[in-house]
Amino acid sequence: MKNANQEQRFDRLVELIYESVQDVGQIAPAMQMMCDEIGAFAGHYLHMNVPTREIFSSVISDQALSAGEAEYCSYYSSVDERLQWVATGAVGEWRADYERFDERFVRRSEIYNDFLFKYGVRHLVVGRIGGAPWENECLSFLRPLGAEQYDEDDRRFLARATGHFVRSAELRSRLRALERQQQADQTLLQHLPYGTVWVDAAGRVVSFNNVAADMLAAADGVRIKAQRLQADDAGANRALAAAITQATAVEGRRGEWLAVRRKRSAQPLVVSVIPARPAQLHERANDGPLALVILQDMARRPLPRGAALRKMYGLTPAETRLAEALLDNQTVESYALSTQVSRNTVRTHLASLFAKTGTRRQAELLRMLLLSEPQVPGAAQM
Repeated sequence: MKNANQEQRFDRLVELIYESVQDVGQIAPAMQMMCDEIGAFAGHYLHMNVPTREIFSSVISDQALSAGEAEYCSYYSSVDERLQWVATGAVGEWRADYERFDERFVRRSEIYNDFLFKYGVRHLVVGRIGGAPWENECLSFLRPLGAEQYDEDDRRFLARATGHFVRSAELRSRLRALERQQQADQTLLQHLPYGTVWVDAAGRVVSFNNVAADMLAAADGVRIKAQRLQADDAGANRALAAAITQATAVEGRRGEWLAVRRKRSAQPLVVSVIPARPAQLHERANDGPLALVILQDMARRPLPRGAALRKMYGLTPAETRLAEALLDNQTVESYALSTQVSRNTVRTHLASLFAKTGTRRQAELLRMLLLSEPQVPGAAQM
């Protein structure tokens, strides 16, 4: 029967596992606790792209082995014949190297003879805790030369902790996705052909893009006064304040738009106030939720679609033509036929579009490209 001290240690292990969701470095003390329980002398966390061998993150439990970790990441991961075997394991499954690789393999293996044996490692048990088919997130626990194989008690302890490791990996994956989306959104907002301003619930300006900086500096219709976004017209200013309050409310948040008259132009500014989505929220102490205010100058000549795409994403002419074709509902195959460009070349351009827009699938790419075409509501003077 487990005693109270064992249960307390396990509870602390679980805490460390979930702390690693936001700080993967916290997985090091969690792995060290695991080592103490199963007789390993080090644990290694690895998150990598299996086909390309690109390593996204690596953590070793014992800093005395940091030189070995660096060696593995810089070279030995590229020649490690065991990684494909690890990647075929089911998430939550633990596998020991001696169950798959016999002594004949070990004697001829570079990874064992030139690397693991140098650091005193013989047996290891590996578990996949997450990852899509093209990636792998795993833990390895290393035993020294001359040590016994992992026994049933060791496996039971690993199995008990596995669910927590898997759930933490799922949460970490979701967090990475949100961070990628936020980064892509912020990059896009900096280059959109209209002004974007983040404001808090009190109307204080948090940040704005370059187009908004020009429009606010002109101080014609909307300006920054006492750190707050204000409209020149008293009625429009009250409507703007109410829209910001509505967009940052605790419950029932919704967006609104209004037209603001100007003195130096017959065309009004169209001002849209939008609640921030969860992936866009800036967590700022004491400021609460934010709203995104979009300023659209009806007299401002918009860039042609292709020019806007080139400016936003740094596209080449060939990439721009493909992006516009996709926006016009062409497929990769139909575009290749209509332009007499090989499918391989078109797919190379498509891969470049993915990289430059921070997307991975065509549906995500189209969403990002569509965001470059702002829809302006019909505006009426207030």
